[in-house]
Amino acid sequence: MLSVDEALHELLRKNIEEPELIKFISLFARRMYATRTLGHWEIFKQIQNVPGDIVELGVYKGETLLNFARFLEILCPGDREKVIYGFDHWQGLRNFTQKDGWYPDSGNEEGGWNPKEFKSTLLKIIDLFHRDSFVPGKARIKLVDGNIIETAPDFVKENPGVRISLLHFDCDMYEPTLAGLKAFYSKVVPGGIVLFDEYGCKNWPGETSAVEEFFGPRLPKMQKFTWQSTPGAWFVKQDGTVQ
Repeated sequence: MLSVDEALHELLRKNIEEPELIKFISLFARRMYATRTLGHWEIFKQIQNVPGDIVELGVYKGETLLNFARFLEILCPGDREKVIYGFDHWQGLRNFTQKDGWYPDSGNEEGGWNPKEFKSTLLKIIDLFHRDSFVPGKARIKLVDGNIIETAPDFVKENPGVRISLLHFDCDMYEPTLAGLKAFYSKVVPGGIVLFDEYGCKNWPGETSAVEEFFGPRLPKMQKFTWQSTPGAWFVKQDGTVQ
């Protein structure tokens, strides 16, 4: 018997013509992936009226990046200053520490989850998204290529006026997560949301370790949607405290 993934792929291959794919792709989305998108939608609705940009650390193939950009176009069409910055080096997982563990079955290993070959496709998708946006030519998505440990603090130095309404961590590992918190947390405005994809995930302990090390005894009260697995946790920044 075919697995659910295999059966859906077979139905897609046999019954949907390529021009129809962009219209009917949700027919073939499994529940677990649909709930992740819905979770991001619920998060975005809470920050649509909060000033500041969106920062995503760990872009991979850009699914979440594009979803947040689409949400911007749907709910904030008139606010052309609000953009999303995507940070990644598109080389897969690198520089493991003991705090990251080692779980090859989950792709948690050196070189795992490597989207290098997809990056050129992602750039084309982003270009088409901008052509299809409410105000064509006004970029909603800006990519920052390089090691987050280096690019995050450099970005803040070069853009001292940046403020953040949503800070999304999906870099999976201890060192880039900690570097991202050190660089960007003080830029999250009160009422903004900090979102973690792997917080509390047993096979990805590095992100959790970085979060708990950064906040120490002042760890914010984490929240989670009961109807999905990821995002792993999120919280609303309550005040202007600088870590």
